[in-house]
Amino acid sequence: MDAKLQRGLEELTQESGLQEGAIVVLDAANADVRAMISRPFYQPQHVNPKQSAWENRAVQGAIPGSIFKIVTAAAALEYHAVSNGEEFHCGGEYGRYGLSCWKEHGHGNLNLEQGFAESCNIVFAETARRLSMEQLENTADRLGLARPIGWEGKQMAGMPVLRHFDHEDQGRVRTEAVTGADEGAKIQTAIGQRDVLVTPLQAANLIVTLLHDGKVSAPRLVKRIRYADGGTMLEMPLHDSPSAAGQIAPATAHKLLSWMNKVVREGTGKSLQRARWHVAGKSGTAQVQKHGEKRNNQWFIGYGPVEQPKYAVAVLVQNVSPDSQHQATALFRKVMDYLAESS
Repeated sequence: MDAKLQRGLEELTQESGLQEGAIVVLDAANADVRAMISRPFYQPQHVNPKQSAWENRAVQGAIPGSIFKIVTAAAALEYHAVSNGEEFHCGGEYGRYGLSCWKEHGHGNLNLEQGFAESCNIVFAETARRLSMEQLENTADRLGLARPIGWEGKQMAGMPVLRHFDHEDQGRVRTEAVTGADEGAKIQTAIGQRDVLVTPLQAANLIVTLLHDGKVSAPRLVKRIRYADGGTMLEMPLHDSPSAAGQIAPATAHKLLSWMNKVVREGTGKSLQRARWHVAGKSGTAQVQKHGEKRNNQWFIGYGPVEQPKYAVAVLVQNVSPDSQHQATALFRKVMDYLAESS
């Protein structure tokens, strides 16, 4: 970890008024953690086991909303579910399963790339109908989701398993109660709702995976442990976290990265055009409930600079009012600007 970046970004979240959420900054070259912030901050003098404030939200699963459309788009490309140039029509309402698009009167005709940039629910609902739940799960696994991806080593330092991330949540795509035949559940899953859970660490690592042609790396917190005299006690070398199902094709990864660029150029991330670096990414808004009240999880995940990626970043802002502006996109820009200034 980079102590200067960690302190600086902690101060940034304080100044930005982030109440609940997390930020993960990974080295785009190898997925090493450079900074990891969880809000509210852990106060060792005031631990209340009945509250979740002391949990590390960076490794806890949260409903991802539209950032999960990266997985659905990858599955559509891998399984050839959508033809090149094929268009879908979005009129704002889907007419089934209580689904609508965030744009009240719809986007009109869109292809999958445009639907990705505009985060159109209707395009992804129609795409999901052509995919099976197993294909979505398989693609998520190949991208490093729905399973622990943090660095671990066996029989090290006197422990059967040495893990870098305490209580890392594995996330999920669906629960066992949901069958593949339930089309409504599949469509809700494909847009990152229903039972889907993704950790901010997994979300940032997903970006690194795409930057590395689909190869999933295992993020580290520590490279080595030294003795007081400077000698090495323990080395923790880089390693991958491959799926038994293999990995996505490099061409799929490249296409998704270009689509993330389009999100900023033409889609839901246009405000990021004013960032110091040329950045790319994907926004997400998930509907959740807290104490019976409707709230939103807001996400933005991406990388920069586009020409020579240095960092992959995931920003999660939790439990905000459904009427609030997209704080995650604004905070992503602040994080990227700070990283640009610090480079």
